[in-house]
Amino acid sequence: MKKRILKIAAFILAVALIYGVACFANSLVGNPISKMMARRTAQKHLEAQYADTDYVIDSVSYSFKVGGYFVHIVSPSSMDGNFTLWVSMLGKLTNDDYASRVEGHRNVASRLFFEYRDMVDGVLNSYAYPYTVDMGFGDLEFQRELGEEPIEGALELSDLVNDQFYNVGELGAKNGKLVLYIDSDTVTYEKAAEILLKTKEMMDGAGISFYSVHLVLRYPPYDAQESYKRPEGEINLKDFLYTDIEEDGLIERIVKCAEETQADYNRQDNEK
Repeated sequence: MKKRILKIAAFILAVALIYGVACFANSLVGNPISKMMARRTAQKHLEAQYADTDYVIDSVSYSFKVGGYFVHIVSPSSMDGNFTLWVSMLGKLTNDDYASRVEGHRNVASRLFFEYRDMVDGVLNSYAYPYTVDMGFGDLEFQRELGEEPIEGALELSDLVNDQFYNVGELGAKNGKLVLYIDSDTVTYEKAAEILLKTKEMMDGAGISFYSVHLVLRYPPYDAQESYKRPEGEINLKDFLYTDIEEDGLIERIVKCAEETQADYNRQDNEK
């Protein structure tokens, strides 16, 4: 009797373990049945909502973060027409981001953003750029942060046109921003001025315009493996305008911007 009970208990334990492993695996990678249901739900949604288009399902992928499937939709005739459907494990449609990405032009904005970033990277990562860049990139902003004044002449999301080609180098004149964290043994206003002038010169030479630059000039870390440990002292210039990067009076404008940047950070700290 005891042996029989032990066998039953062992069997129940084994079943429980198998069930647990299956549930765990299902939560991490999904399962074929749910994936098939997600594809079917997506296909029905396309037929109902996008019948007069050439949209097709490109892929179905499981996301353990949302506990469901992402169904990626593409249009062979539109480079900015892609969007994603979210479908639950039970095959229920939970989200369609067409309105945001296609109608809201976020696909266009993303395409232009990466084109601009690649152009800027080409300069900052080149052997000709004479400074040690700890972090540096270009950004195209089509939405200003809350509280920031709009830039006259800058394009907004609503101004963008799907599938239209833009000269992103020229677009940067009103929508472009550079972010530069430079490591240097010399942290002075004069060094900051040198960096701004050289960066402007090289960007102009590459046909890359920008509206402003956020430059942080600081000392290199004591140890490359612990980049957060550095000598004290840095120059932080937030939103320094391209039009202000001129030799005449540049040091004075740098000092003024550094003071305004610090005052803004102090204000933010006080608000917290």
